[in-house]
Amino acid sequence: MSNTSPPPLTNPIPTEPAEDSAVSNNYFTAIGALILSLVFLLGVPGNLFIVWSILARCRQRSVTTLLILNLACADGFLMALTIFFIMYLVMQSWVFGNTMCKIVFYLCNSNMYASIFLITLMSVNRLLAIVFPHTLYHLITRKVVRRVILGTWMFVMVISIPSLVFRAVTAQNKTKLVLQYTTETVAGFIIPYAIIITSYVLILKRLRETRLYGMAESTRAVTSTLAFISSCANPVLYTFAGKSYIKNNGFAFMAKLFEGTSSEQTGTKIRLERQGRW
Repeated sequence: MSNTSPPPLTNPIPTEPAEDSAVSNNYFTAIGALILSLVFLLGVPGNLFIVWSILARCRQRSVTTLLILNLACADGFLMALTIFFIMYLVMQSWVFGNTMCKIVFYLCNSNMYASIFLITLMSVNRLLAIVFPHTLYHLITRKVVRRVILGTWMFVMVISIPSLVFRAVTAQNKTKLVLQYTTETVAGFIIPYAIIITSYVLILKRLRETRLYGMAESTRAVTSTLAFISSCANPVLYTFAGKSYIKNNGFAFMAKLFEGTSSEQTGTKIRLERQGRW
């Protein structure tokens, strides 16, 4: 009986593991490019239509309308920047140079922060209108909101500066990007969504107390919440929300929808006053 031994291992153990690129998988690259293309095709014209509806056709601009206008500008600009990332995925390389890398990511972060913070302002505005209508909401005028919006844009431009410092066309150094990613997570997600969730919890509690939590209010609350899921989804959801205006107003339906935001808040306050629950 011969004594046999197992064959020697022929695959050498690599001393430095190969680093997978974000665009090394052609399958996922194609899916990513397709999704971004759909986002571009839906988001850019959709948000431009919102801006046009408010500026050209909306005669009564409420506080909510001003916030929606700036949100559409931020979302539309953010969607327009996706063309750079589509090219990056298709060509599997960043071909626009180091300077454009910094500028594009700076603009992306600025508009992303602006979009999130404007949504947060919407939830706070709604909270003040329903929960604190007499004590605080009367202070929220269009002049005040314009100043707050201007301050928001200036703030997001400042906190996006790390993109100009850390972004570069080099191999990713994880130890140098921890601070940047932590800042993006805290400033762009945790704090704003904590405020949004808290605001809507207090709003729903108030509506239950005043017995206004009917089917119509529930449907509107769900629609409003869904409108915040994606920037490119907002125009589609506004279209569904304003479908009753389409037959009579044509392309001006969205302007009529936004003009109704002021009367809607006024009607809510009147119904709350009738309950005598201040």
